[in-house]
Order: sequence, then C-alpha cells, then structure tokens
Amino acid sequence: MNDSNDLDILEIRPPLDLETGEGSNTMLWLLLLLLVAGAALLLWALRKPPQAPVLPKPDAIAQRKLREVWALIGTPALFIEATADILRVYLEERFNTHAPERTTEEFLAELKQMPQMTGDQKKLLAQFLRYCDFPKFARLDPSEEECRKLHAVAVKIVNETAPALPGSLPPRIEPPQLKV
Repeated sequence: MNDSNDLDILEIRPPLDLETGEGSNTMLWLLLLLLVAGAALLLWALRKPPQAPVLPKPDAIAQRKLREVWALIGTPALFIEATADILRVYLEERFNTHAPERTTEEFLAELKQMPQMTGDQKKLLAQFLRYCDFPKFARLDPSEEECRKLHAVAVKIVNETAPALPGSLPPRIEPPQLKV
C-alpha cells in the first residue's frame, strides 16, 4: 500500500556557511560607534563649566588710571578733571553710588549716608571734590604742586577705601620724578 516511489525523501542539507566578514564587521563598527559615543558622553558629563572671566577690581582699575593720568600733568585743568573723574567712577563702582552723574553737592549729600567711609575720609573727599570744581567753574589753572597734592589725595582715598586683603598693604603710587 505504501508506494515508496511516490514519495521521494530528500536528504538533509548540510548547514549553511556564514561568511565571518559580513556580519561581524557590522557588529564591530556598531560596537566601536557605541564606545566612542559613550566616551564622548562621559567627557561631556565630566567637563568643567566655563569660568567667568575675572574682572579687575575697581580699586585696581582706579590705581592704574591714577598712574596713567600723570601724562596730563602739563595741562592742569585736564589733569584735575581726569583725576576727579577717576575717583568718581571708582566710588560709583566700589560703593554702588551714582557719583559721575551728580553734582558735587548732590554727591556730598549722598556721601553723608554712606557707612562704608569714615568721617575723615568723607571730609577729605568733600575737600577734594570742591577743589576739583574750581578749575572747571572759575577757569583757574592750579600750579603743578597743587595738582600733585590733589593727585595724592585721590590716591589716598582709593587706597584707604579699597577692600583690604588679609596680610597685605595697599600699593603705593609714586608720582614721577621731575627732571631738572
């Protein structure tokens, strides 16, 4: 009843040979890509945040500008105006006042309310600012000696009101020596 001729049983085929280069190369590239991406992610996570640039302190800027203003000593009116402007800008940045925008009298009224300065510093600053107004409004040219004294007062005010660093003295600004 069984007719074996009708059914031909085929033999089992041997397993297919996979080429080792085809699938493994793709897998290696994928693994390498994941490794590089992981390293990049790790580096990004461990990076230091960019630091903000350190701005010079108001007293350092004022001291530098007070050294530079010596170039104007030959023109007393400009010298005094520049010295007064340097000090006013310094006080604005140091104590958050509006010194450059105010008249001397308005600023001196505000100065009375400032607890950061001593009474002697306030008196010295008031004398300084009033003296600086003379060349502006009276059209008087002070002598070179008066300009030097005025500059010394500005330097003193900056040095005395600058925030003190532990164990340090404020820098001294020496006037240039005159050649005789």
